[in-house]
Amino acid sequence: MSESPVVLSQYDPSGQFLAYVTVALDKHRVSVEPTNAGKANGLVNENFLYLEDSQSRVTCLQWVHLASSDAQLVALGLNSGEVWLYAPSANQVVYKLSTGALHAIRDFQCKGQTAWCCDQSDTVYQFNMTEFTVAAKFKVEGCENLQKLCVVDEQHILLASHSISLVDVQSKLVVQTFPGHISAVSNLIMLNSSAFLTSATNDRFLNIYDLATGGTKSVLVAQSDVLQLSHYNDSTVAVTTEDGTIEVFPDPLVNTSKKRRRTVSKQSTHLIKIQRPESEERVAAMNVFITADTLNYAWLENATIPYFDQLQWAELPATHLITKSRPSATSKHANRTLHGEDVAAAKSYVEGNATVTSGDNFKHVHEAIAELERGGADASDSLADRMASSSLGDDHAGSKRSKKRVTTGTLTVVLSQSLQSNDHSLLETVLNNRDEKIIKGTISRLQPSLAVLLLERLAERIARQTNRQGPLNVWVKWCLIIHGGYLARMPNLMSSLASLHSTLRKRSEILPRLQALETRLDFSLNQLDAYRASHVNLGEMSASAFGVGEDNEEEVEYCEELDDAGLIEDGELDDDEDFSDSEDNQSDNDQRNGNFAEEDGIDGEGASEGELDDEHGYSDVEGDDDSHPNGHKRV
Repeated sequence: MSESPVVLSQYDPSGQFLAYVTVALDKHRVSVEPTNAGKANGLVNENFLYLEDSQSRVTCLQWVHLASSDAQLVALGLNSGEVWLYAPSANQVVYKLSTGALHAIRDFQCKGQTAWCCDQSDTVYQFNMTEFTVAAKFKVEGCENLQKLCVVDEQHILLASHSISLVDVQSKLVVQTFPGHISAVSNLIMLNSSAFLTSATNDRFLNIYDLATGGTKSVLVAQSDVLQLSHYNDSTVAVTTEDGTIEVFPDPLVNTSKKRRRTVSKQSTHLIKIQRPESEERVAAMNVFITADTLNYAWLENATIPYFDQLQWAELPATHLITKSRPSATSKHANRTLHGEDVAAAKSYVEGNATVTSGDNFKHVHEAIAELERGGADASDSLADRMASSSLGDDHAGSKRSKKRVTTGTLTVVLSQSLQSNDHSLLETVLNNRDEKIIKGTISRLQPSLAVLLLERLAERIARQTNRQGPLNVWVKWCLIIHGGYLARMPNLMSSLASLHSTLRKRSEILPRLQALETRLDFSLNQLDAYRASHVNLGEMSASAFGVGEDNEEEVEYCEELDDAGLIEDGELDDDEDFSDSEDNQSDNDQRNGNFAEEDGIDGEGASEGELDDEHGYSDVEGDDDSHPNGHKRV
């Protein structure tokens, strides 16, 4: 289940009122609501206590009753080292207790005219509730990282970190140490004068210790991590768990086991679940108050509005399912929003889902004011004029960076709200962003417990809309990278991310076939490119060979009639001369061949003169010579 937007909550000792703390516009808000279902319609509290300083935080919440006043007061421990006593009926702080230090208050307990508290520095303070002053303060050796405090009697108190120590108030020494939990103790209450009960964060075990012997009397085992607990004396214990269920443990000190063991562990006898009737969506129980026969429980509607109901728990079966519908527009509780609700208006969204539960917008306002002060603006100008001039004077790059920083922080707030309130339309506005830097910054600021819920929502969208797998994969990637360590430590990771695992497995099964198809397409395209390239080269070679043949034919073509008529150009004559020279060379070769024949004894006298002259290639002009070049006389 997602974490509740309620920071702290506690029932009053009578179970008629519930005090709780939420975050609104970066400020803590304290409210007290009546729990009686029959009177809730007329007793809805419209008054809230806002802490004016955005840096102030409520670190502990406790109901107290002063002997000087008949009214119930709510003690608010702050991170500034003060304890405020808030009167819900008057809606104002009536007393302020100061420790004199600036360390956060971890726990506060009041009994009679004396009150005790411990702070972040492991210092224990004792207050006189008559004069509202500090009566004593001290540190106990061996008690470090204190988280809880419980008053046993006037002489002893219990201090708890991971282990629990019984401290003598007079000597300021540890009288006895009890084995504790692996994590820090979150609840420490007295069941009776000789036994006390403890629970720890991220732990489903509740230990019951015996003050006299120091041993563990019983161990109550819930089905999930314990968040809030309530008890009716030492006869019944009820808890709310991390998965939103309510578990009841009757007779926690009675050993019903037949086996003789030193420590007895007991399971809950009643398991109560709340869900929606139509969608079967789980509704988380915020807190619980139990009496001898009735069980009063609270849950949230519209993100931050508590609703109450009660039942007879003793008559319930081992597992009981309660269905709670969302409040309709005609309900008397429907107008319990900031601006009410119009019945005739279109229900495009639920008003409670848009409630801002956290944010850092005030930080940028403080930075702007500090920048104006550093700029030394004219004192006569108003704050609005200074901020307007500052915004106009900013360069484009600076405004772009500031806008980007604000967007990243706002996306984290909206994403957390949409996941906690299960608002799909609000979630879509965040997932439509495709800037990877903003996505990375948003997920880095997201709480690790909400990362599991975000992965489930992403898996649902990837399975339904395959065309959005690419953009949504960026969100999945950064969720696994940033919150991978938290996810690896989850005990039931496969069951929590079953939808994501199934979706990614189906997508991965298609990968080998897509790779085979890609290989075939590449092979076909390469063959087509090679085929085209070979045909282009073959065409160029054919055209080149055809062109060279035509040029040779033109070079050797000779027309005697054109030559005799003097119609051949000079270039053509040169070509003819070259051709004649080649014929002379051929004649010389023939002559040399004839000479070689005479030397071999071949007689040329029987040949006619014309044949001889033609054979040796001599003309009448050349016949003027008296002798043959080879030394033979002409006939």
